[in-house]
Amino acid sequence: MSRIAIIGVGQTHHQRRRADVNVPGLVREAVKRALADAKLTMDDIDSVVVASGPVLFAAVNQPEKWVVDAIGARGKPVVRITSGGGTGFAGALGAYYQVAGGFARRVLVVAYDKLSEGALQASISSLYDPFWGRDFAVGIMGFSAAYWRARMDKLGHTEEAAAHVVVKNLGNAKLNPYAHVSKDVTVDDVLKSKPLAWPIKLLDVPPISDGAAAIVLSGEELAHHSTSNPAFIRGIAYCAEADNAPSRSMLMSEPLAHAARVVYRASGITNPRRQLDVVEVQEPYSCFELSYYESLGLCPLGQVAPFVKSGATQMTGDIPVNPSGGCLGANPIGAAGLIRLIEASLQVTGRAGEHQIAGARIAAAQTGGGWANLRGLAVVSAD
Repeated sequence: MSRIAIIGVGQTHHQRRRADVNVPGLVREAVKRALADAKLTMDDIDSVVVASGPVLFAAVNQPEKWVVDAIGARGKPVVRITSGGGTGFAGALGAYYQVAGGFARRVLVVAYDKLSEGALQASISSLYDPFWGRDFAVGIMGFSAAYWRARMDKLGHTEEAAAHVVVKNLGNAKLNPYAHVSKDVTVDDVLKSKPLAWPIKLLDVPPISDGAAAIVLSGEELAHHSTSNPAFIRGIAYCAEADNAPSRSMLMSEPLAHAARVVYRASGITNPRRQLDVVEVQEPYSCFELSYYESLGLCPLGQVAPFVKSGATQMTGDIPVNPSGGCLGANPIGAAGLIRLIEASLQVTGRAGEHQIAGARIAAAQTGGGWANLRGLAVVSAD
């Protein structure tokens, strides 16, 4: 099978409210940038994947039809994929297999969210079973607070450790021109910020952003038409488990740990902390990034507090995490997972601008959706 390459990427500038464009306009902005980056036109694209959240996220039924007209893709094969917060990444996975399976030679993926016009919590509350899914359906923040609390005593996921994540990501976002939020804060600022659902505080929470992202994938044999420096996908997986169960442990993200085993095996990764040059993770709240360190094998279970305090995940550390600022910098939920893949590909091709990690050649991009039951990972490299 030909190696699959990312040959073009594009994203919008993310803001709390993009009142200057509607959804199709937002999508078109990202698609035009991705096509220009790949030196292609829509005529060169064989298939389109539209990745978006549940219908109520944008309050438009069958939004892929709206989007296809806006980007000039009428008459091409189109599939819409939705998968909670990991939707953008799931769209990339679908495109990957279209190319790998021989269905298409070049596939465009676009993911977006315009939550300023949608109904996020109303959508989530109506998606889940009123009994078995009620822990999550009553509120994302409430469940996430319980998720964090379960890890604090047993694994040391302290408020201070999460505050170090906030300080790092918001500081990194200052170097990212697409970020929505960027500012200097201290650990003390985070710990003293307004309590929302203990232990979650105001500065632990990412923004709600309007934004879109797009990538173009092709086989290796066509990549040279677009770039002399593609990012190759060495392994990719998106794993899921059932919603909620009374006996479920919240100490480890089993879907992510499984995805990591699958992807590392495909990528030849045996020591992720030493072999990966940079990692992008999709952290819906600061506390989730702590658990991702463990599930991805970047630090041992229960050692996350000293790990993050050591500065290892800073841009100057030995395993930089979220040099883009992550979701704390910009959080168009449906596109956030695809943005992680875009940022990873920019790093390994040396095109990440001011937040470039020097010498980065191999990177991981992690995504997540649902309450904690949907988790994905990809490893990309320049080789």
